[in-house]
Amino acid sequence: MQSAPQRNKQVALIVAIVAVALFIGGAAGWFARAGEIADLEERVEGAEERLAELDAEEPEFEEPESGEPEEPEEPEAEEPEEPEEPEAEEPESVTERVPADVVSVRTAGGVHYLTLDYIQFLTGSAAAAAATAHGDESPPPNDYYIVNDNPRLREFPIQAGIPVEVVSNDDGTVDPDGHTMGLNDWVARISGTLSDYYTYSFYWVTVTDNVIVGLEQQYLP
Repeated sequence: MQSAPQRNKQVALIVAIVAVALFIGGAAGWFARAGEIADLEERVEGAEERLAELDAEEPEFEEPESGEPEEPEEPEAEEPEEPEEPEAEEPESVTERVPADVVSVRTAGGVHYLTLDYIQFLTGSAAAAAATAHGDESPPPNDYYIVNDNPRLREFPIQAGIPVEVVSNDDGTVDPDGHTMGLNDWVARISGTLSDYYTYSFYWVTVTDNVIVGLEQQYLP
């Protein structure tokens, strides 16, 4: 029969043998597992590389943002431009200065109206040619000739307040330098007993827009 110390030694030896066996078995299993783990890691790396290649080949696709789709903006309708109305042009003022015989004068509504007979007052070669054409002395005396072939008469209102230049005097004499009188005084002489004195020669009449604005009696020797 073994003693207690011997049994203890045997138990310790058995424990040591079992521990060594377990260690050796565990080490062998670890080496086997390490090979499997390395093989799995290689496969994982290969799979990751393949996935990376596939990702590079496939086009990127951006998912639309959540929410209602935006409707395309309609172009704003342009309002047609209204054609510009042409500015009303004021008629140009027309002025003429013509020689004319005074035929008569009348007054209505505070306005004096003068009836005129337009003439041609010619001098120089034109006067000589006209005198010859009419069978008169040519060249004409005093180097002027009056032609009055058109019987048409014209009546115009006289602008109020204008001065009148005359060479005639109330006594029948003539003033070559001329003098000025008021319109109303001149109208009184033209329509009264002194009419012959103030119509012995023609007048230069200035007409603007069919209104008489100037009257100048011509001196004739």
